[in-house]
Amino acid sequence: MANFIGTAGGFQEERARKRRERFLLLAIASLSIFEFVLGFLVGGCNSRHSFGFVLAAIVVMLLILWFFRRADRRLDKEARLIRNDEKGADGEREIIPYLKRLPDTFTVVCDLNFADSYGNIDHLVIGPTGVFSIDVKNWRGIVTPDGAGELLLNGRPTDKPAVRAFTARTMDFRERLRALTHLDPFIQCVFVFPHTQVDAKWGTTGNVHCINIEKTAEYIQNYRGKTSISDAETARLVEAAKALKSLAGK
Repeated sequence: MANFIGTAGGFQEERARKRRERFLLLAIASLSIFEFVLGFLVGGCNSRHSFGFVLAAIVVMLLILWFFRRADRRLDKEARLIRNDEKGADGEREIIPYLKRLPDTFTVVCDLNFADSYGNIDHLVIGPTGVFSIDVKNWRGIVTPDGAGELLLNGRPTDKPAVRAFTARTMDFRERLRALTHLDPFIQCVFVFPHTQVDAKWGTTGNVHCINIEKTAEYIQNYRGKTSISDAETARLVEAAKALKSLAGK
């Protein structure tokens, strides 16, 4: 079984926790404003009506309706993002049994996250066949190339350019590895899909390969990359990745 460093899903879970806090604060703020406006209007109804009060009440009601419309949209968006983060964490954990099928000559570093980077790397795999940056996409449907190096989900573009963002994260991490080891390893980017039909041939999605989760161990063990790494280089890369993981956890 492969050697593991760290646990999966931590970055997504932490992001979901922060989103839940923002969701709660926004809901409390909305309720407080509603109670304030309600008190203002009730207090005004108990006093002598005047043209100024009626005009002010109308203005306040229009403003509060505008605010609640914006708040409702924001709450819906935050709730959707929370669900996405939680599903992402589930996907990162779902791949673990498949990575465990790798022999002990491979090391898996889970959840590499740097505050000054583009985001996290779900799993970094280092072994005799090379170095692999794995991003688990817990999408549903059919994944196809868009003809320009990006992905389509069910025939539609994704919210963000997934291939470009993933490549940028991996290249950033590669620079950190190179600074520590003075090696220049090629890192193969891999999108792994647990619940998606993948119809994206290699070469149609830039430097990122797209595979189903069941093929993960087979893909890594049979990979024939551009360059090979020696046992000594593998050990240096693993130690550097462990050090970077430790820094990322602070």
